[in-house]
Amino acid sequence: MSNSVFAPAPSKRGLGGALAVIFWCACALTALPLASAFSLFATLGSAAAVPIITDTLTDDTPAAMTIRLILYPQAVLFLWSAGMVLLTVLRSRLALTWGPWGLVAWTIVSAWAQFSIRDAVNPAGVDVADFASLLPGVLMQALTTAAVFGYFREGTRPKAFYNQ
Repeated sequence: MSNSVFAPAPSKRGLGGALAVIFWCACALTALPLASAFSLFATLGSAAAVPIITDTLTDDTPAAMTIRLILYPQAVLFLWSAGMVLLTVLRSRLALTWGPWGLVAWTIVSAWAQFSIRDAVNPAGVDVADFASLLPGVLMQALTTAAVFGYFREGTRPKAFYNQ
């Protein structure tokens, strides 16, 4: 007898369970950078905000390079979350592949950025102590991504929701 006999039937009407949590987190991850950008322009005005953004994205100073390294994983996570919101609202089957693989891309970019930031800040370069201090966070991101990957691949609720 399979385990699916004892699993509760997923809701045909809407989101529920972990899928709802993923969707609402994706909504928040999409809204936060947009709200930050609007807030920056509302507070400083476009005459001051545009040069600040341009200088941050084009300067060769260590501070600007570090900020860019910080922004790369955030940009990937924003693209993933916006895609998840759109695909979930449309109930597109593409969400079953976009969800997990987008997080895989974010995990890779995030790990690369963390080690690159440590390398940019430390003049001696990255060593074993840096690796040991960054490894728990990178492993946690990888485990979270693996859990989402498994949920979208084997979970009954995502399959039922996106295959309607």
